[in-house]
Amino acid sequence: AAPRAPAPPPRAIGCGIGAPARPLAALARSCSLSLFVPWFTGRWMGDGDGTTAPPVVKRDSSRSLGMERSMIVRNIPNAITFVTVFCGFLLMASTTVPGISPNVCVFATFLGLCTDVLDGQAARWLRVKSSFGATFDQLADLTCFGIGPAIFYTRMRHVALSPDASLVSHALTVIGGYGYMSCSVFRIARELIVHSGARPLYFVGIPTNLASAFAVPAAALFPGSMFLPWLIILLSGMMVMPYHVPKGLWIFKVTEQEVTNSCGKRRSE
Repeated sequence: AAPRAPAPPPRAIGCGIGAPARPLAALARSCSLSLFVPWFTGRWMGDGDGTTAPPVVKRDSSRSLGMERSMIVRNIPNAITFVTVFCGFLLMASTTVPGISPNVCVFATFLGLCTDVLDGQAARWLRVKSSFGATFDQLADLTCFGIGPAIFYTRMRHVALSPDASLVSHALTVIGGYGYMSCSVFRIARELIVHSGARPLYFVGIPTNLASAFAVPAAALFPGSMFLPWLIILLSGMMVMPYHVPKGLWIFKVTEQEVTNSCGKRRSE
């Protein structure tokens, strides 16, 4: 008997121009899945009638609102921050410019404290908070409340020391000034990492502006005191201590939208 011819291979059907051929059984399975999957996904994701609703995209309303503001409005907090930078520059320039008195430096420090509060408050009122503004504010704090006070203290202390002062006194002066500057730089760098460039609602260690509120007036009023270097060293250590301090310093309650008086709120409650 003649041998039987082998059965022909299954007919291959293409799915379009340039598409590879597929067996008829595979095409049937894909067609059945194409009819079943939309109904199943519609029952699972949509209204149950086989129709799927588009996914809901959540948008950051505060960021979109900030982008809708004009350039002038968005840069009002940054303009206030520039005043804080100028106050730090004034502290540094006072060590070389003879006409700048220590009292002017004390005034510049407290003016920087006011503008440091106002720029954040303006960003909340205008709803133009941004990562750039938060980082710019931290660097302005470093200039006005970190580097400026360190240079100012070191200069005032050296001028007040007598020519026959001991080597220990000069060493304490240098250690205090360098330690204050180093700790303020370390603290600002840590704040930028901890808060990821956002405006913080708490501090790790005491803030540099609080430390400068004690360091600059003490250096201006009591430059020759034997306790002044130890005060500066103490403030330096408190800036880098791993302890969370509320941004309102237990006096104000600071949130993303507003700053309220904690004492008044407790009385009302």
